[in-house]
Amino acid sequence: MSSFLSLVNDKRVRDWFYQIAVIVLLVGLTGFFVRNASENMVKAGIASGFDFLWRTSGIEVPFVLTGYTQSDDIFALFWVGVANTMLVTVIAIVLATLLGFALGIARLSSHWLLSTIAGAYIEFVRNIPLLFFVLFWYFGVIAALPQPRQSIGLFGVAFLNNRGLTIPLPDAPGNFRWAALAILLSWLGYWLASAWAHRRKDRTGQDAPLLAIGIGLIVVVPALAIVWASLATRWDIPVLRGFNYRGGFVVIPEFVALLAALVTYTAGFIAEIVRGGIESVAKGQTEAASALGLRPGRILSLVVIPQALRVMTPPLTNQYLNVLKNSSFGAAIAYPDVVSLFMGSALNNTGQAIEIIAMTLAVYLVIGLVVSALMNWYNARIALVTR
Repeated sequence: MSSFLSLVNDKRVRDWFYQIAVIVLLVGLTGFFVRNASENMVKAGIASGFDFLWRTSGIEVPFVLTGYTQSDDIFALFWVGVANTMLVTVIAIVLATLLGFALGIARLSSHWLLSTIAGAYIEFVRNIPLLFFVLFWYFGVIAALPQPRQSIGLFGVAFLNNRGLTIPLPDAPGNFRWAALAILLSWLGYWLASAWAHRRKDRTGQDAPLLAIGIGLIVVVPALAIVWASLATRWDIPVLRGFNYRGGFVVIPEFVALLAALVTYTAGFIAEIVRGGIESVAKGQTEAASALGLRPGRILSLVVIPQALRVMTPPLTNQYLNVLKNSSFGAAIAYPDVVSLFMGSALNNTGQAIEIIAMTLAVYLVIGLVVSALMNWYNARIALVTR
């Protein structure tokens, strides 16, 4: 009896018991719901399984990045939705980060007007639902653009109207693939040169001309590669025919509205993260940098921001995950993302609710885990190393 009581009083044993009990409970609940759903589907005469993915889709999609056509199967339609979701998410994360950093720094500015405008914008955004931004950009801004015949011309090759932005499209992307390869190799070369320069400085104390190397490999080589690819490629230029433009590639209004909503909304939250991160840096750090003769801009970029990133990275990860999840608001304006196409059109056509919902949830889960893993890796790289 005493041995049993000592076993019960052992904290490690209790912890293992509770964890096993929770796992068994979750497995039991999952099995119950799966069995219940399976029985209901059998009673309703609904076939289960993923065979429906290979049926012909027959669904027209206005914004395609994967070469999908109506004659393709539903699995191809699924990948169209995933590609469109990834596209708007990645671009929104980059633009929202840039705008958020600018707003966060502006709010701490000593210039009263700049600080007040940035603060008012941040407080407004943080207290307004995202759906308002989506509908505002779609119905209030995009819909107010002129008709195709009165389009806003951009250098005579791109045209903006209430049906979207029509841009030239290369007839054959082969040259741009070579240009992309050249850009990647040049960036890799700069990374190798930077690593070599740091090792050389640690060993000999001598600096390498990294600025000149960086300008050449990061700016000049990519610019030349893009110019060469543009000049060596035949372009499909949009032409006004009848009531709309023909040719080129159309960036649909739904994409522009959703992207603008995600960027302007998320930037307000990122700005507060940036402000908090900057204010977490000890004042003595800026005073010491100023005493060394550094200018305010150099102090911010070389002293304050690198230290503030250690504080900002975890909440930034949450905001990036929110951008991914909030991209599903595109369904409100019929943006063809994975929710609208797969959980909407495909579900209505096939009735395979459980399979479609499970696949959609898996997409968000996998992408979210990848984003978290990348941000955790970055957070570990910049973490302060202590004994």
